[in-house]
Amino acid sequence: MVINREHSTEESRRLQQCFNDLSQIVALSTALGRGSLSQLVADLLEMLLGMLHLEFVYVRLKDPVNAAPIELGRTAKSLDGFIGPKEIGSVLNNALGSNPQTWPANEQIAFCDKSVSLVSLRLGPQGDMGILVAASTRADFPEETERLRLDVAANQAVIALQQGRPSSEARQPANAVDEPLAQPTIDTVSREGGGELEQLRRAVESLRLREIDIQSVVDAIPAPTSIMTAEGEVEAVNRPVLEYFGRSVDELRHWSTSDIVHPDDLQPTISAWRLAVETGEPYEVESRHRGSDGVYRWFHVRGFPLRGSDGHIVRWCVLQIDIEDRKRAEQALRTSERNLYLIISTIPGLVWSARPDGSADFFNQHYLDYVGFSSEQAQDWGWTAAVHPEDLDGLASAWQAFMATRQAGEKEARLRRFDGSYRWFLFRANPLRDDSGNVIKWFGINTDIEDRKRAEEELRDTQAKLAHMARVMMMGELTASIAHEVNQPLAGIVTNANTCLRMLAADPPNVAGARETVRRTLRDGNRASDIIGRLRALFNRKAPVSQPIDLNEATREVIALSLNKLHRDGVSLRTRLAEDLPRVTGDRVQLQQVILNLLNNAADAMSAIDDRPRELMVSTGRDEDSCVRLSVHDSGPGFDLEVAERLFDAFYTTKGDGMGIGLSVSRSIVENHHGRIWAALNDGPGATFSFSIPGSSEVTISIGGPEGKGTLAANNIARDVG
Repeated sequence: MVINREHSTEESRRLQQCFNDLSQIVALSTALGRGSLSQLVADLLEMLLGMLHLEFVYVRLKDPVNAAPIELGRTAKSLDGFIGPKEIGSVLNNALGSNPQTWPANEQIAFCDKSVSLVSLRLGPQGDMGILVAASTRADFPEETERLRLDVAANQAVIALQQGRPSSEARQPANAVDEPLAQPTIDTVSREGGGELEQLRRAVESLRLREIDIQSVVDAIPAPTSIMTAEGEVEAVNRPVLEYFGRSVDELRHWSTSDIVHPDDLQPTISAWRLAVETGEPYEVESRHRGSDGVYRWFHVRGFPLRGSDGHIVRWCVLQIDIEDRKRAEQALRTSERNLYLIISTIPGLVWSARPDGSADFFNQHYLDYVGFSSEQAQDWGWTAAVHPEDLDGLASAWQAFMATRQAGEKEARLRRFDGSYRWFLFRANPLRDDSGNVIKWFGINTDIEDRKRAEEELRDTQAKLAHMARVMMMGELTASIAHEVNQPLAGIVTNANTCLRMLAADPPNVAGARETVRRTLRDGNRASDIIGRLRALFNRKAPVSQPIDLNEATREVIALSLNKLHRDGVSLRTRLAEDLPRVTGDRVQLQQVILNLLNNAADAMSAIDDRPRELMVSTGRDEDSCVRLSVHDSGPGFDLEVAERLFDAFYTTKGDGMGIGLSVSRSIVENHHGRIWAALNDGPGATFSFSIPGSSEVTISIGGPEGKGTLAANNIARDVG
């Protein structure tokens, strides 16, 4: 039988209460000489009523002379004064029959508009002295200890009846129950035999002082129980104790000097006992006891004091609960936990667990070896000392978000190795919940992603090189547009310079006009410089710069560069740019390259269209999830749905002279901005290519490339760690 500590304590408390109740019942019978038999039975019924919280308790005694039985009863307070013994007997006769000899041992009947459970116990060796009936409103009445109390009470009632009932020759029947019991006095004894005076005096005094019949009570308890004197010697034991140890009470009496208790447990047991004697408080100890087969088994021993009427401890009651199965289960659990620890420690990953409040409580050996910490150093929040200072705040915020949402999550951070070097890890955490959904544990694993990070950086480097190559390739296609954009301010400069010369050559010179002309010349020069600067930024290879961008403004600049080419190709361009568009954060040049790619692809797609207008529309607007969307609509031939998934693959192209890197580079740029790009067929002719990226109020991004590394920071933790 496996019993946990809480259960064993409750069982001991319950048995202690049972023991105390039994002691009171047995002690009550020793008062036989101090009152009438009827009073004794009435007191017994009153005691049972309170002990067992009964609805009623009733006894019917058979009078050997009178035909009418003697009835006594007690009812719960709610019925007190309304229902007497006669009424109870009448209910029982109607429900069970008029002959108590035929009443069942257990039955349920209706009593005062309630359903009660009955227990009937016949009194006397043949059940001919009467019957005791107890009733409770509980359906599970009686429990084992309740039945035990009733059995002992019935036995004590029989003993009292046998000792107190006079013979018909000595007394009149009417006084058989109510008269006080006769008790021999010292004078009577001296007249009958003075030589036995002292012996009888001691016997009477011993009977008067003895409060309980120890052996009767101990034998009635259904658990291994011993009674010890105040000095610690075994005085009485019940049958389960004798059966387990296979020894007599005399052999068990001096337990502290024998092999009954395991040598390793003897001294702690003696110490607990001595402390209990000094303080007068109950004690508990777990120790191994040797059985009759020579084998030791674990017991949970609980001792509590029994006090006399003056409050002094007269004896100790010791309950012994076999916990061998529990101990073996605990040992098996410890072994299983150790085996599990060994298995977890061999996992090629940094495994850990944390309490519901987020503080860590376990790290596998691989984790401890990597960071060079002991288990004590890493406990609670000590592990954070190995996290890179630049990543600690972000990791802490993500961890708090996991606990707040009680959902699994992951976060990237750098972890310091024992040699001082840092490597990138992916921290993954997953909650363990109970049946109510409450988190009782967090389990996690940190996976080394340093190689993946380096591969991603190399990929970004390659993508940046491809993007630059794509921009250079577009220079040839945009030569006419570039020349047109640059020639306009240069022509203005030449015109303004000639005008200025004429004004200065006039007589008198027109100084004021010449001054205004010089201002226009400077304006056109600055305009030409700005155009050259934008072209250099677009086609030169330089470090990406993350900044807030007005997507509408960036789109207008790209359209200005492409407008001459579009007019030359016969394309009619319209724009539909949304107002109050939120800014986006990213690299202006890279996003303009995406727009330029989409415009050129749309123009190329319509180059073979002769039967309808070549119409191109650029639109911007708000997308779902607070994102900003840009779309390029054309009236070309569209594309086959079968190849839709391959349009953005590297080196895939539908052009005869294309390389297939424009859309692939565009997808890489958009995804680096945490956006998405897609294509869809129009309801009419043509297709629409769109991309969408988060607004700057949602995400702040630094785009990595060959000239610099990028980082991701988010105002919204949930979005950041998701």
